[in-house]
This record gives sequence, structure tokens and C-alpha cells, in this order.
Amino acid sequence: MLPADNHEQIEFSFEPDPISDHFIVTESNVLIEAKTNLTLHEERLIYILASRIHPEDTQFKTHFFKVSDIAERLDIKDKNFYKRVRDLIRQLQDKKVVIEEKATRSVLEAHWLASARYFQGKGLIELEFAEQLKPYLLQLKANFTHFKLWNILYLRSSHSLKLYKLLKQYLPLGKRKFNSIQEFKAYMEVEEGQYDRYSHLKNRVILTAQKELANKTDIRFELEEKKVGTRVVSITFHIFKNHKMTEREVLNDGDSVILSEPIMDLLARFEVKKKTALELVSQYGEEHVRENIKYVYEKKQNQEVSSIAGYIVKAIEGNYADSKQQYSNEEEENPKVSTTHLNNRISQLVFYAEQIIKEKVQSEKVALEELYRDIWNAIDQNMSNREEMRCRPLVLEDLYHHHGKTVFLQIENQQLKRLAQQSQ
Repeated sequence: MLPADNHEQIEFSFEPDPISDHFIVTESNVLIEAKTNLTLHEERLIYILASRIHPEDTQFKTHFFKVSDIAERLDIKDKNFYKRVRDLIRQLQDKKVVIEEKATRSVLEAHWLASARYFQGKGLIELEFAEQLKPYLLQLKANFTHFKLWNILYLRSSHSLKLYKLLKQYLPLGKRKFNSIQEFKAYMEVEEGQYDRYSHLKNRVILTAQKELANKTDIRFELEEKKVGTRVVSITFHIFKNHKMTEREVLNDGDSVILSEPIMDLLARFEVKKKTALELVSQYGEEHVRENIKYVYEKKQNQEVSSIAGYIVKAIEGNYADSKQQYSNEEEENPKVSTTHLNNRISQLVFYAEQIIKEKVQSEKVALEELYRDIWNAIDQNMSNREEMRCRPLVLEDLYHHHGKTVFLQIENQQLKRLAQQSQ
């Protein structure tokens, strides 16, 4: 239950949590495919809360938000938006997520929130995720998807939001097939009896989402229908990166957040360990640290922010923001030298390998051997291209998948051994 108004006199000695388009949401694929039972406004609020989870978090924390900030992000324009937000929180406290765990052959029903508090007269709300959701939002090492908050914050249909997540999950593979229309409707949480005719489902859900995703997110899709006679029996979504939305990256509020967010929170947001962050701020000063974070963000903003912690540390230590150009400009759209293209390729190779192991097409040992060989070739080719085009050398921090990092270190060790042999 939300507390009564006797909390009005509480004084606060902290700043409420910021909300930023560029914050990263990371959730397990199992949660993406779960039955959320949320309205559009409720889902936006859940993802605002999820975007405040730091990679180092091992427990859920209590987060405080300004009601006015929440109302703005949820596009609630009523004069009485305080009451609207309060009512929304009350409704959300009663909502449950239904998660099917195929590995354990179990079904978990859990509330989204452990607690929620509305501070009357202070314009603040307090939210915390339920403990049962820890395996699906904290310390994720595999089988997860992450995206920037802006991708779901401005969608105007809950179906568009759900489809975005289902397709973003399969972006490395490039397509996602639903073997029946009923299967698709189940994943999309289409209510029983709604859109019984495929033509209605296509026009009001699929095509609406296609337009929204192309105009507002970092992916787009083309639809392929399989028919038996005139009846559509299955559908396949061909998924592509949406290069048109680079403009959204440029226009978002990343710069203002970098300049205003507390420095330790900002470094944590980019996955810099607390001990390292304290050392960097102590040694180089806050202004130096911010300038180099801004430099890296501007250079790397089309990549997932959570992949560049090491690069940020190197930039701060080397003061990249003030350094002279030593190498040719990197062309991120050039697949021969693009780190984004390389990371996407590695993610795709890992995804294929996981599917091969899951379907038992090959043994895990053989599949991993082939995976590492293919990753080796991809990294080695990128390194050669960068040297030929006089771009800066590839470094470990350019790679965000642990398989990619492992192979990169193997290549480096081989190169060091070769140099040592040549010098003998």
C-alpha cells in the first residue's frame, strides 16, 4: 500500500535519480518473453526503474524519482499529473509478471515491485523491484538483451514495445520466425478474442509497430508471410539495424547528463569499477574525467554504452580529449575497420554457436572450437585492415563480448611470442 500523508515533513539530503534517454536497460531473454501484464505507462515506468540498475549491483536498490520527471517521460500532460502518477503506482503494485522457466519446467508469478512510496507534498516517489526478479535483471552474464531507454520510451503502443524487445533479442541472428499466428499472439500478449482475423492483427499491430520501430528505435523489420492457400500460417520478421536513427543518438540528452550527473554515478553508469573510479577522480580531477567521458561518448555513442568501460579508463589516463590526432579517422560505417561491425559479427557468431549447441547439431567442444576459429579470423582481419588504413590499433576495450576478449588476448600473446622469437 502507498503510505498516508504523514510523510510530508520528511526532509531529503539527496538528489532524486536522473532519467536519461541514453541509460541502458539490460534484462534476461526469459523476462523479455514473459507475460508482463502491463499497460504502456506501467511498462515505461518499469523500464525507467530498470535503467537505474548499475552493472555492479548485486541487490536491488531503492530509487527516488521526481513525479514531474516521471510524468514528462510517460507523456502525462494532465494538470493533475501528481494524482495520475500516484494512481499508476497503486495499479502497478498489484501487477504480476508470469515467467516460464523451460530449464526448470516451472512457472514463476511475481509482483514487479517490492515497495512503492509516494511522498505527499514533496513531489517524490520511491520504487524498488521485487526480490524474485533478481535473476532476470542483475549480474547477467549470458542470454540477455540490452538497449538504450529511448528505444522504448517514446513508443505509443504496448504492442510496438513488446515487438521491439522480441526482435531486438534476435537482432544478431537477423530474423525471428513464429510458427503460427497463435504463437505470435501469445508472445505479444494479445488478449483472447482480440484480432481473431489475421488482417486486423497485421494492420493494427504488425504494420503499426513496423512504422513506429522504423521511426523511433534502433531496429527495423520486414515481414515475410507463409501461406497455405490464402491463409497465412506463419510469419518471419527480418530484422535490421536502423541507421536512420543515428539522429536520435545525436539529439538525446547524453551530453547534459555527462555534465550534470554526480561523477561516481556517471562512472558507474559506464561500468567503471568503484575502486578504479575513486582512483581516477583522485588522480586526474573531476573536470578531466568528465571531459574524457564526453570525448568517448561522442566517439562511441552508436555503440552500447555498457561496452566501453575500459576505453573510458584509457581515455582518462591518456587524456584522449586533449591529445593530437595520431591516426587516420576511423570510419564506423566501413566494415573493414568498424569496431561496431566487428562486435556485431562476434555477437552473431556466438548466437549461432549457442543455437548449434542447444539443438545438439554439434558437441559443445566442436562448436566452441569453430566459434573461436571464426572469431579469430574476424579480429585478425580487422587488425590487418586497421594497420593497412593507418587507423589506431585495435585494443581489448574495443571488444565487449567475453569470447571476443579471450580470442583477442590469444592473438596478442601469439604476436608477443613471435616478436620475442624474432629478437633472439
